[in-house]
Amino acid sequence: MQGVMQPQAAAPASDIGVIREALDVLHIGLAIFDSDLCLVSCNRSYRELLCLPTELCQRGTALEAIFRYNARRGEYGAGDPEALVKERLVLARQFKPHCYHRARPDGTVFEVNGYPLPSGGFVTTYNDITQVTRATEMLAEKEKDLIKHIEDLEIEQEMIEQQAQQIVQMAEDLAVQNKEIEASRQQSDFQAKHDELTGLPNRRFFTDQLEQALERAARVGTSKALLFVDLDNFKPVNDVLGHVQGDKVLREVALALLKSVRDSDFVARVGGDEFAVIAGMKPENGLNGVQVVAERILSAVSMAIGGSKGSIAISASIGVALFPQDAKDSTELLKQADKAMYAAKAAGRNRIVFASEMTPD
Repeated sequence: MQGVMQPQAAAPASDIGVIREALDVLHIGLAIFDSDLCLVSCNRSYRELLCLPTELCQRGTALEAIFRYNARRGEYGAGDPEALVKERLVLARQFKPHCYHRARPDGTVFEVNGYPLPSGGFVTTYNDITQVTRATEMLAEKEKDLIKHIEDLEIEQEMIEQQAQQIVQMAEDLAVQNKEIEASRQQSDFQAKHDELTGLPNRRFFTDQLEQALERAARVGTSKALLFVDLDNFKPVNDVLGHVQGDKVLREVALALLKSVRDSDFVARVGGDEFAVIAGMKPENGLNGVQVVAERILSAVSMAIGGSKGSIAISASIGVALFPQDAKDSTELLKQADKAMYAAKAAGRNRIVFASEMTPD
């Protein structure tokens, strides 16, 4: 009779078998429970991943029985098995979606997902994430190791910085303390080339350095400046305040000179209260660079020396000669710088005179 719908036939047994075979090849464990919390069906991975006996994987098995089996063999950790079963049954009867990680005693880790069914039951899947979990834990450990390594490096860097500060402090002390200067005398080469009192290069070392500097300048076509620095009013320091105080002043002057010049300049003590500086000259700066260095020295050396017998003010007279403008060799350059220095003293001391400013003899 047309227009009358025939009742739909149940799925053939062969189709059900195909579905079960399909479920069994899945690597994810799957179990279906009805609204009474009884097992409807499960696949092979569910049985194998959870290591359940065959009798607990039969249709109609109560979820409570599976919970009790797991609790008694320690799957849920320490505690009273019946209390653990009751706790899980309370959660299961809520039929709410859930997702959590569960670790088995053998170290296997599952990601468990529960999906409620319209009929009141639910489907639960078990995904083995052991390898992923271990890899994550290994990464976390490596991250901790890396953080520890970075912290160790930071500590090491702080130690290096502290050591660097100590070295700088030691270097400053070397410049002003006689103890460090005396210690440097133990080095024969240093003793031969340096002044015992101030630690600066001596006249012999200065002469050699001047000749080499002029030779290099002549080869490349650059200029050099020689500054003669003679202390003003130094003799009264020794006569009135004593030689100990005089030696201290000379060390302070040596340190002041080193702080006033550039790293590329060369400072030496060439006599009792006479010092010399070999300074480079940049073509673009002309005399300005040398003038700045000389003025720094003049300012740094000017000081008042106090003692129990009064205070004595010292300053400096500075003569400057240029190579090759004022002289073609070291001997003549020394002569010109010396003459300029005496001209500064004759003009009233505490001043700078360039050789080029003097009237020829």
